[in-house]
Amino acid sequence: MFYRIKDWDKYFEVAQSRPCKKMSWVAVPNRHDGSGYTTVADHPRKCELFTAWNLILQVASKMPTRGVLRKDGKNLTAQELAKRTRYPKEIFELAFKVLVEPEIDWLECVDEDRQALDP
Repeated sequence: MFYRIKDWDKYFEVAQSRPCKKMSWVAVPNRHDGSGYTTVADHPRKCELFTAWNLILQVASKMPTRGVLRKDGKNLTAQELAKRTRYPKEIFELAFKVLVEPEIDWLECVDEDRQALDP
């Protein structure tokens, strides 16, 4: 199982980013009224979740397949994200648990056996 950003191409790619081979930035929507955002904003650990989310976006923007938390066949775990970003692994564990919930739906957990079937 690995994680990927839900609808990466729709929300985080723009005309300027599509031709780039190596990213040093990521386009992030600035809506604050969507149901996913408001659910995160109402969460008791909202600061940790939103921090983890933005770090996940930044890391995902630099992956070989943008938006997918995998590199060289290796799934990026909470521990790996913590190592890369120097933030606590606990915030990524929380994000993996909460951001996949249907009310938020920002991340999706993909079964490696189904990977070829999914976009």
